[in-house]
Amino acid sequence: MQRVLVSAPAKVNLGLRVGGPRPDGFHPLDTVFEALDIFDDVEVTAADRLTLEISSPGGEVAVDHIPVDDSNLAIRAAKELLARRGLTGPDAPGAHISITKRIPVAGGMAGGSADAAGALVALNKLWELGFSDHDLEHIGADLGSDVPFALKGSIAHGQGRGEHLQNVPVMAIHAWVLLTRTDGLSTPEVFREFDRLSPDAGEPSSTDELRAALSSGSINDIAAAMANDLEAPAASLNPDLGAMLAELRAQGLHAILSGSGPTIAILTDPASLRALADELDSRYPHITALTAYGPAAGAHVRKVD
Repeated sequence: MQRVLVSAPAKVNLGLRVGGPRPDGFHPLDTVFEALDIFDDVEVTAADRLTLEISSPGGEVAVDHIPVDDSNLAIRAAKELLARRGLTGPDAPGAHISITKRIPVAGGMAGGSADAAGALVALNKLWELGFSDHDLEHIGADLGSDVPFALKGSIAHGQGRGEHLQNVPVMAIHAWVLLTRTDGLSTPEVFREFDRLSPDAGEPSSTDELRAALSSGSINDIAAAMANDLEAPAASLNPDLGAMLAELRAQGLHAILSGSGPTIAILTDPASLRALADELDSRYPHITALTAYGPAAGAHVRKVD
């Protein structure tokens, strides 16, 4: 085969409970992920060496400052696959990786992790390496905490750094308005601010109530159990973000910060999705309102040539 096309999803955290840092510096999490139908496309083509290009249809996502060197998670994913099979040096296979971005950059929606997941799936197939889905999840966990979920998709309960996943059964379709901004937040910086604001944090709180609501409750039940412990540190770093969250909630909207922000996710009834997005797009000229449905599939092959 010469070309493989894979799509990988954005995510939102319906619950993100954070504990104090472990000895290795990572924070223990109790989180609930939902994959959304906003996908980055990762296309890999057989080549003599490993290269990467990134684009965005219509310039919807700012990609000029995304690195295309070894610091990019997609390149790191490719090299990790080769290393696990002992394929290094001049005889290692190459590939041209072309990423089409639709997931906002630095928005708390795991776009970089989605690209790494897409690269793992696509290159495993292109190079015929034979890794199982389980293998890829383990490799993904070494690349980043959100990569295993980007591979898995749907809705999952994450523990540890978020990489230990269990399915959460959900029978309903969820509709989301996503308020994205150009002023991104650094995830490590948000966690450092969490440590400053919560110096005595112990183990993370549980998401039991949220998972029960997802399995059998209404939108109101789910919204009542949604919580994100990174919201306060993100708002501390960006006070406008905290003010917007408070304003949206005062209007009765089910708003939560997505991951480490600054994207705000609003859970709503599917019938009112488009009207709400249009209203918020008009009300807040400095944001872009995207619409999405979940749960969506994890990274999956769309085309093979």
